[in-house]
Amino acid sequence: MNRKKNHADGISEIVSVSLILILVVVLAIVVYSLLFGQIKPEYLQKSVYIAGVAKTASISSGGGAPYDLLSFLPSAGDPFYITGQKTASGTRTTMRVITPDNRTLTPDASSLTGPLYGKTLFIYQKSAANACEYGITDSIPNVNTLPKMVTGRYQIQIIDENLHILASTYTTNISRGSTSLPVTVLMGTGTGTGYRSDCSSQNGTCPNGCPSVYNTSPCNKTYSHFNGSTYLTFANDPTLNSTGDATISVSIRPKTTGSFSNSDTTNWHEIIGKGVTSGVNSENDNYQLVQMGDLLYFEWNDKTTGTHYHAMTPTGVLTAGAYNQIDVVVQSGTLKIYVNGVSQTLSYYQSNVPGTNPLATAPTVNLADNSNAVLVGKQNGDPACYFNGDIGEISLYNRALSQSDISASVCSG
Repeated sequence: MNRKKNHADGISEIVSVSLILILVVVLAIVVYSLLFGQIKPEYLQKSVYIAGVAKTASISSGGGAPYDLLSFLPSAGDPFYITGQKTASGTRTTMRVITPDNRTLTPDASSLTGPLYGKTLFIYQKSAANACEYGITDSIPNVNTLPKMVTGRYQIQIIDENLHILASTYTTNISRGSTSLPVTVLMGTGTGTGYRSDCSSQNGTCPNGCPSVYNTSPCNKTYSHFNGSTYLTFANDPTLNSTGDATISVSIRPKTTGSFSNSDTTNWHEIIGKGVTSGVNSENDNYQLVQMGDLLYFEWNDKTTGTHYHAMTPTGVLTAGAYNQIDVVVQSGTLKIYVNGVSQTLSYYQSNVPGTNPLATAPTVNLADNSNAVLVGKQNGDPACYFNGDIGEISLYNRALSQSDISASVCSG
């Protein structure tokens, strides 16, 4: 075993090195001050400290399957508030949410008041019409108004607005929600304002006056009322074209239904269409979804052959004065139509005259793209087929919704 020896010269070397380091730092500060002016005090400050945890909160709407909201619990740290609070003190911060599909959103904090420590903050998408509008509240919001958020990994970031730096990041995963956003949602308001999934707006026009809007329906969903002469039109846009796998999801409340006739257009009412009709044998449709009495009718042009097809429910599936959720799904060339979550029997025809030239087997669905505008509540051509009743927000997906996706979204209120 060796005995430890003390060396006075070793201590002197350590002191010398420390003094040199201090001198270098001081010189650096002096040089910076000479070159750039006075050092700003905030550069010497530390960012706000907030200890907290991000989680999910389970909720359910209308008796449906539960789904998740984001939640954040600040537990301890420096006094702070979130930009937009009505009453606040401490360091001003901004909350940002980075979604699984890489959208960076700033939730509305105007409902928050006072100190936030010890409060569970619920972060949610406000409306299905705009996937870019989020809110924060310290109590569970009205679940009947909430769309399902996209599943995956979320980041909650706190930005220190005094120093303009990222103070902290918290992560969590939503496992119960929507598997993806629609590429476009139309009709968030009566003026036809819609939003693409990248948060850019897609505005429609109202050539005959705009439909009125209300949200007193089951599940508080937003509906536009069409009076038999009003309609909306949206200019051609890549997000409005459906090719390959696709889904059109919408809810309607027709004022009347009546019976179907292929010679009397009285009970024909256009819901949504991206096509144009210029005669009995001349039609160019990417898709057309029409109420025909109490039946549903869907038509399209084949992108390879140009052949025109349509499919109809052979028996009545719509109820006048009631909310009917409709999902038109194309998957791997197969068409399915769901009403209130139930897959319907379909009859197929090679014609643009409803109910004529029936087919023994279902054709492969190859939707043909076109440059036509999208019309809601009216056909682009003659007859006009104005809709009379209520049409909810229309979601267009570039994928096929599954049976479970559709069942989970049906409002049973």
